[in-house]
Amino acid sequence: MSKYVSLGQFLLSSGQDSINMYFSEIEKILGFHLPKSAYTYDAWWANGGHSQANAWLGAGYKVERVNLKEQTVCFCKSVCKSSQPSQPKLRSSRTAPAIHTNPMPINATAKTLSVYGYEFFYLQQLIPECDTSGCIVKYYPQDGYDNKKNLLLSHHGNGAFCRFSINAGDWPGVYLWVVDNRIIYIGETDGLKRRFNMGYGRIAPRNCYVGGQSTNCKMNKVVLSLYEQGKTVDLYFYKTTDYKHVELELLGKIKTPYNVKDN
Repeated sequence: MSKYVSLGQFLLSSGQDSINMYFSEIEKILGFHLPKSAYTYDAWWANGGHSQANAWLGAGYKVERVNLKEQTVCFCKSVCKSSQPSQPKLRSSRTAPAIHTNPMPINATAKTLSVYGYEFFYLQQLIPECDTSGCIVKYYPQDGYDNKKNLLLSHHGNGAFCRFSINAGDWPGVYLWVVDNRIIYIGETDGLKRRFNMGYGRIAPRNCYVGGQSTNCKMNKVVLSLYEQGKTVDLYFYKTTDYKHVELELLGKIKTPYNVKDN
């Protein structure tokens, strides 16, 4: 049982649609002090991916906003916000309208995101697994590889990695990684859930070495590094069987920092 369960019980018994609380009030309910990361990083209050979030999500609430300076957080019942769209409908690609190739800032808090004529649905944030104190659990999969051929570590294969997962179907389509209202990465897949939960979010030891899936290592470290900076990746998805064409079209129009080899 999560040590944050008493917070969920309090929210559930409150009967209120929206509740503003000071961190100190939450600590009184829990009976212990919140970890330092709760006072430092907005990402600690993200809706998903860690034990504390399960407390308020299980009670039917989401964090509407958090103010680290004032040490306050607003919990809102899920029904008081616009509901997240259900599984995106399968659709074929269409010709995108001709507009400037230098992308404008986007609204990453929206439930849908229109990019060059394609409508992407917001899925979730990419949150690393954390321990009960809110600290990221780090892994070193390269140490578990039986390196009989004495392979060298790849450019992104050294150091710590994190684990994360998504709650989605194994849909074909194109996905966007969005941070601070900017697209930082574009990818395509024939199976979304598998691509993240068995790829980016869980690094296989072999992929840390030359000849492995180095992109998985690179993007896993992006999630880890951003979270340590107090930022999170918002994941958007466009469901289509023509995913290779759509990805190629978008990459021809949008320059991202991580769709570049050896970066």
